Amino acid sequence: MLEGAAADESRLEGVEALGVDEHARHHGDERRHGPKMMTGMVDLTKNDAGDVQAGLLDLVPGRSGPVYAEWLDARGEEFRASVKVAALDPSRRRRSGRRYQPVTTLKNE
Repeated sequence: MLEGAAADESRLEGVEALGVDEHARHHGDERRHGPKMMTGMVDLTKNDAGDVQAGLLDLVPGRSGPVYAEWLDARGEEFRASVKVAALDPSRRRRSGRRYQPVTTLKNE
């Protein structure tokens, strides 16, 4: 079910506001439970009534700047061009990644 939802690219249509934050999936042994830290991307675009949609777009292993940049790169230029606002957690680890910048900066690279 989740793999099918992740493969459905229509979930990315109309995204104008993107939220990005890390999530601690578990605190156990990664060898038994998989990656501890994940980066979540959420659609924060407002609907016609002005309410935030808050739909989960993706959850990927890791929490570094390159994780976010790779995710954006994989979405393609059309998606990146549609995002007008990105709300990012300015964690120290992410700030150190040159490419972990607001979407408007990424568009110009």
